[in-house]
Amino acid sequence: MGTRLEFLHDVLRAGEAARRTAVPNDPTGTAGRRAYEAHVRTIRELHIEREGWARLIHGRLELVCNADRSIAMGVMVGDAATGQASLFPKNARRRGPATGMVTRANAGEGVPHVQTALFVAGAGPDGVALSEEEAFALKTWFLLSSRTKIGETVRIDCELSQPKKFEDGFVIEWGRRIPLPALVMDGIEPTNDDGPGEIDIPVDFR
Repeated sequence: MGTRLEFLHDVLRAGEAARRTAVPNDPTGTAGRRAYEAHVRTIRELHIEREGWARLIHGRLELVCNADRSIAMGVMVGDAATGQASLFPKNARRRGPATGMVTRANAGEGVPHVQTALFVAGAGPDGVALSEEEAFALKTWFLLSSRTKIGETVRIDCELSQPKKFEDGFVIEWGRRIPLPALVMDGIEPTNDDGPGEIDIPVDFR
């Protein structure tokens, strides 16, 4: 596929590091958003710089695709079954029609002509745009991850998988799944909200 386990673990590591920058006074959901942004940025940077891939925005999905535009990868948060070969994972949060579009392409079903035309879009000066034929043929994989805090460590279970059937916002069948070794990170620090009291700074008036 043109990827490596070390790349995918680096993606998850970057997301966890970004998550830990959030503090209690940030808006609700800040930690998750920062993790997602770091996941997308890192999966793009590693594959663009080291494997010659390109940035792709496809139906509002933030992806990276290989040079011949046959394979794309994105990120997705999964449930507790993620990474477990004997279980069936689902996406942890409801997703929109763009995920359904790439799922139908993965299954070889294609998408209606008008819908494809609407979804195929450019990705800026350093990205690529797909033709309708490329959109029909594109196989999209997701780095699925599930985070669990265990004492002073965080375990991130993960897999690289292709959704095959999508219904009501959730993946209900996967095509190919590649369970990956879990990533374990320690060094969790309490979030910093400036402490319980005010900071007293002495000022010498003259």
